Amino acid sequence: MKRWVFLIFFLVPLTAAAQYNIKKLMEEGRKTLDAGLYIASMQIFERVVSLKPQIHEAWYLMALSKYHLDDFEGATRDCTEAICLNPYMPEFYDLKAMAYIKTENYDSAAVNYTHAIDLQPDNRDYWYNRAYCYYYAGQRQIALEQLQYIVDRWRKFKQAQALLRDIKSGRQPKNISIRRSDSRRPSRFTVVTPKL
Repeated sequence: MKRWVFLIFFLVPLTAAAQYNIKKLMEEGRKTLDAGLYIASMQIFERVVSLKPQIHEAWYLMALSKYHLDDFEGATRDCTEAICLNPYMPEFYDLKAMAYIKTENYDSAAVNYTHAIDLQPDNRDYWYNRAYCYYYAGQRQIALEQLQYIVDRWRKFKQAQALLRDIKSGRQPKNISIRRSDSRRPSRFTVVTPKL
């Protein structure tokens, strides 16, 4: 009996210390990511996921580090892991789609933006990026319909208006930039409840 009591008293502080270390590592990883130290942040998040692979935020932030390092395939894989752990975060689909765009895989990017829109239908950047992907995937008519919807819904969205004009006139769109609502990471993580 004494051995069990000793074992319990010995293991409880170890698990608490391990949890504290994970939180500390996550915070350090966020700081290095915010500072633009992408290799260091990637290494920190790799350590976190090796210790606690169920932390979806660590997978996402590691993917974001890889994205900034132009490792788009690695970013895609890590986003897939994050999505498997928590499929209700539109930021995960957004980053995965951005990585697909960088590798010119526009069809897969459009699919991911569709998931992001399902979770956050009022994000005009997701709508715009999906229309962009449809256009470059060779689906001009769908892109036009999407852009018309965007322009009707968000009347002051000049970038969408310019892209719509260029496509309608048959000109190659110029000065197109993909809009990203979060350049580094989301300011907070909120869980979106799934639609029933």
